[in-house]
Amino acid sequence: MKRARILTGGLCAAVMILALASCDDSGNTPGDEIVFPDKDVSYSAHVQPFFNLRCANYGCHEDQSRAGDLSLTSYVAMTERPGIIIPGDPQSSLLLQKIDGRLPHPINVPIIINTNQLNGIRMWITEGARNN
Repeated sequence: MKRARILTGGLCAAVMILALASCDDSGNTPGDEIVFPDKDVSYSAHVQPFFNLRCANYGCHEDQSRAGDLSLTSYVAMTERPGIIIPGDPQSSLLLQKIDGRLPHPINVPIIINTNQLNGIRMWITEGARNN
């Protein structure tokens, strides 16, 4: 019993350390360093790194839990469901509707995205949502 309490306490401490380590004094959150260009958006250089930091985390849109039956861990996983991404049509793409707030996302999970990132994902879809 005592060993279980020690393990549980150790796990809680590890979670707290990880949570505090992700914060800094600049007011930035992990992922803010991902800056999308105004055009020629690359899936591998911009879109997937953004998803890896903000969406494809354990318990969210990774391969195991697939929240909302959606994985954002790879281009193939993201595009396997019709309508999530409609190349050339960002307004109709369900992914953009979720991240820009037109469709609700679970209230307990805030979508952390800045204007540059939102516009970058929109541009990537407009440019054909290529796996580049």
